[in-house]
Amino acid sequence: MTDTANARGRQGHVLKTMGITALAYLVNYGITLVLTPYITKTVGTEAYGFVTMAKQFVQYAAIVTTALNTFAARYIGLAWHNRELDKANTYFASVFWGNIALGGGILLLSGLLIPLMDRAILMPPALAGDIKALFLVTFLGFFITTAFSVFGCAAYVCDRTDLTGLFKTVSYLVNAGVLLLTYALFPAKVLYVGIGTAAAAAVVGLSDLFISRRYLKGLSVSRAHFSLKAVKRLMLDGLWQSLNMVGDLLNNGLDLLVCNQMLTSLAMGQLAIAKTIHTIIHSFYTVVEQAFIPRFLRRYAEGDLKKLVNEFKIAMKASGLLANVIFAGFAALGLSYYRLWIPGEDIDTIYRLTLVTISVCIPSGAVHPLYYIYTLTVKKKVPCFVTVAGGVCNVIGMYVLIRFFGMGVYAVAWTTVAVMCVINFITNPLYMAHVLGVPKATFYPDILRNTVSCGVLTAVFCLLKSLYAPDGWLGLIGCAAAYALIGAPLHLLIACNREQRAALMGIVKRFRRKDP
Repeated sequence: MTDTANARGRQGHVLKTMGITALAYLVNYGITLVLTPYITKTVGTEAYGFVTMAKQFVQYAAIVTTALNTFAARYIGLAWHNRELDKANTYFASVFWGNIALGGGILLLSGLLIPLMDRAILMPPALAGDIKALFLVTFLGFFITTAFSVFGCAAYVCDRTDLTGLFKTVSYLVNAGVLLLTYALFPAKVLYVGIGTAAAAAVVGLSDLFISRRYLKGLSVSRAHFSLKAVKRLMLDGLWQSLNMVGDLLNNGLDLLVCNQMLTSLAMGQLAIAKTIHTIIHSFYTVVEQAFIPRFLRRYAEGDLKKLVNEFKIAMKASGLLANVIFAGFAALGLSYYRLWIPGEDIDTIYRLTLVTISVCIPSGAVHPLYYIYTLTVKKKVPCFVTVAGGVCNVIGMYVLIRFFGMGVYAVAWTTVAVMCVINFITNPLYMAHVLGVPKATFYPDILRNTVSCGVLTAVFCLLKSLYAPDGWLGLIGCAAAYALIGAPLHLLIACNREQRAALMGIVKRFRRKDP
């Protein structure tokens, strides 16, 4: 097969992977769409806040395991591509047994502390037992995810992330099935959300094990391959990512806890609902990231810097497209969406909170794929310090604005946006270019064009909404689809140069013709 044919095949594979992964997240969003109003109606808006808080507490725990797992795919992948099977086996087995130890310890600790959590966190007394059970089962799901995480490296090493997306769709359907059965057969409890999450984690873990056994047949988790030296190297390299997660926690992970302690459970629930749209947008970043990571790994292993930068820029266009269309679409249709989705809630407040929380996606949409540069180059110290410093400023800002300026829940949202915009517009693009060894301004033209695209799309969508405002689900879905069809080519026209547009359209055309 010629190099051109190989390139076409890889490009079609990227598009296929993105499509399958996007389907998985759409299924997950459909579950959220149905579940959220049901929970808020049956057990209250406050209860929904604790569902999101349980997921955030798992992210706190993940700080510990992240140090071991951040560079697992990198080291395993590079050793595999360089045909160093013994080295790949060493890292593979070491990560597995290290995760078992760390995940098991965290699960045990959570079992001891969660029964006492009502002494530290304000919660409705009538829901206390249900909320504690939710946290326990959510941490069980975390242990399952941690135990099987090393097998997930196989999809990135062998470029089969399309299978990952397919199995994720199955996991979300299993999650939906568990929720439908439990809510249909038993009295409504938030505990069932944790059970569904744990079941989905089991499906993903087993599917990753299948992919690993199928495509990395030479690797095993035999204890004979375990190496404390390998664990130490991974932990030392990944320590900075764990510290970076502390910064992310200060920037994004304490907002609900601050609401719980300084405001009310109702404010916490409203912010949790508003953050669902941000979560959806961030999920679509993953759609692009998972499709391109194997290409980033391959280009870096080949030492082809020019092609690597080009891969990053194409990923920026795709990620920015998804973020911009969703942001602009919500700005225009958000009020209609919330009136249909959660009638009876304080729609205006939740809509405004959502606009604030997702405005951070304007710069991060284009920048998000570039974060993998830090993993490729094992350069984490400087971005870690920046993120932690930003997180400290965020927490101080939240406290001051709530305590002395009475901004309430809006203070929680605005401080995060301000800090993250500075990080994504200024500090990270400059340092990403530096560690990659390219001119400092390399990524700025793409970031600026993406920002202009978002502004234009928002103006166009709001104009279209002024001509027709949907008042039912069919009208809303029709408008969203029409806006996407209008927004995608408009984004490509504004954000891409002529060569990039030709390359992207070529990928789509070859995929539609199913070229080899």
